[in-house]
Amino acid sequence: MSHLKTLLYHLPIGIALTLELAIAPGIASPTPSLSLFANRSTIQLAQSNPPPPPTNPDSSSAGGRRDPSNCPQDAEAATSSPLLTALSPTTKPGFTLSERPTFLVYVPKTSAKNAEFSLRTREGRGIYRTTIALTNTPNLINLTLPTQTPPLIVGQPYTWSFAIICNPNDRLGDRFVTGMVQRIEFDSARLRQIQQASLKEQVALYQKADVWYDALAVLYQLRRSQTNDQSINTAWRELLQSGGVDTMINSNLEKKTRVERSP
Repeated sequence: MSHLKTLLYHLPIGIALTLELAIAPGIASPTPSLSLFANRSTIQLAQSNPPPPPTNPDSSSAGGRRDPSNCPQDAEAATSSPLLTALSPTTKPGFTLSERPTFLVYVPKTSAKNAEFSLRTREGRGIYRTTIALTNTPNLINLTLPTQTPPLIVGQPYTWSFAIICNPNDRLGDRFVTGMVQRIEFDSARLRQIQQASLKEQVALYQKADVWYDALAVLYQLRRSQTNDQSINTAWRELLQSGGVDTMINSNLEKKTRVERSP
């Protein structure tokens, strides 16, 4: 009965999301590559043994993709353009220190009006779900878990999904991607060291500790506030590369920005 309730919770996503319960075997965590900021920073973060990495949702495709193809009505979209991409690492663990982390998704040009984000435990128990309006695509969409959402449990792997609703009357046709996230803890001294550092130094410290989601969230903030700083753009590309995420989304978004700014 509990299994049936789990399937009913995810029914709007369609049969596709139920396939995520068959999680692929985990992968070993490689030695983290240091970003541009890490190479220049003199800050050293104390070493500790992290918990085992969460199971990788799909080690064979970037960004945890499952069905990232265009909606049928968008079939004429350029084949060379990046597909729907979850900014979630596939070549290393998806760690976060945050109780309610921020998630990022690249959404290609689409005529679909809405998408759905959901977060579940690895066993399939629903934690959070919301509908998101799609406007001005292609775009990088960010979503932070709201305060009323239960905080992530330390050491518990979670699966998150982002589905483009191609046809509201037939949710089996959704196009979606998934990612994995797991919350870890630092001692108070290490947390204080990060909190007192500049944002660029925080990126370096997060990367050295393999806290991928938090490094991504800070870089996203920096990119939005310091658009002309090329070192931030370089660090962003390096972080995506280190996690196995398609860096083509950068050029597509930058091209869009140039077009919007042109007279």
